[in-house]
Amino acid sequence: MPLLAAADAARPVGRPRSQAARLRILAAARELLEEEGFRAMTMEAIAERANTSKVTVYRWWSHKAAVVLDAMLAEVSPIMPYREQASPLQALGDQMKSFTRFLRSRKAQLLVAVLAEGVLDEKVGDAFREHWVRPRRADARALLGKAVEAGELRPDADIEVVLDSLFGPLYYRALVNHIPLDLAFGERVFQSVMAGVATERARAKIVKRTTIA
Repeated sequence: MPLLAAADAARPVGRPRSQAARLRILAAARELLEEEGFRAMTMEAIAERANTSKVTVYRWWSHKAAVVLDAMLAEVSPIMPYREQASPLQALGDQMKSFTRFLRSRKAQLLVAVLAEGVLDEKVGDAFREHWVRPRRADARALLGKAVEAGELRPDADIEVVLDSLFGPLYYRALVNHIPLDLAFGERVFQSVMAGVATERARAKIVKRTTIA
């Protein structure tokens, strides 16, 4: 079933019209991204596929990259949640596994295409940071804060550097593709970073994480 049709089928009875239109637009963006690629798709095509006006699309998004990234985030977030666990670092490690799996998928190739376009187009780059990087980074930052409170992460750890050290290598391999990105690599990155910033008690548990689920 096309994503657009699936979105309409899943829409609860009585949902406000504006929200229904928003869901149709996100579904249309996902479909067009798959069919035509990021460069070829336009805001006009998104509006037409969603059976709405360009004015409605521009009411929520100023650029096609913003629509695409919100659409991808809405689809990906349910399969890459930060699950509550007794150990915040364990939850972060599990999320890194999920993110590594995602980066090996077809949908991630589409995301990487948007990221690459953002290097040349400032508006696309801004949209990527605003609609993809910042929401996911905020979730990870909150989890690291819980890890400090739980005594798993050193209180003097630079949270921003930790985030870059954890996720930067994954994005780099996905973008440059000089070496295949496999699940074991994400685990090695996690353990290497935690070796420097986790407390001694937490490190003892992390060392046992040798099996990729």
